[in-house]
Amino acid sequence: MAQYSGNDTFPASAELVNDGTVRDAASVNVLVEAALDRAVYLRNVGFRRLSTWIIDDDGAAGVWFFTSAAPTYAPTITNPTTDWLATVNNTRVGDILQIDVVADASVGAATTAQFRVGVTDNFGSGTEAHAPGFASVATSTNRTMTISTYHTVTAAGTSRVRLLARRYGSGSVELREGGSIRVVLLRPSGSTA
Repeated sequence: MAQYSGNDTFPASAELVNDGTVRDAASVNVLVEAALDRAVYLRNVGFRRLSTWIIDDDGAAGVWFFTSAAPTYAPTITNPTTDWLATVNNTRVGDILQIDVVADASVGAATTAQFRVGVTDNFGSGTEAHAPGFASVATSTNRTMTISTYHTVTAAGTSRVRLLARRYGSGSVELREGGSIRVVLLRPSGSTA
């Protein structure tokens, strides 16, 4: 008996054994190998959810201030090393991070604000990149702000996901009374880990 793991191919057809075929290993192996090849191919074509990270703060006391002026995006000044960020361990090149942010934003008079998500792959050595999309909040507005985006990991290690903001004007830009960041790590199905 021999071991066969399958190849990453999708055979268009395979010869079936019929009544006139001599039944031996060679006559059945072609069909079995084709089925195993298709199984490996199908396993490798999609993504699977590996894990989810969620940070939540539902306390009315949680207020985060952003003072970054245009055109720079920056983290909160309240506590930039812990507020509004999630750390995703053991990421690999090609992994996809699906990111959802929900927060209550408050923008003062004569000011507008834009929020977006920043992701640093290989955190500690990597450079922060902005994920696609942003949310804009108008002057003198209090509203629930949502961002749904994604990021493709470009360097293995730990990926840090955080909420960034920038303001136009001199008024306050705050996140108030709770919110969440949800990060789902999607890995190609064929990955061995």
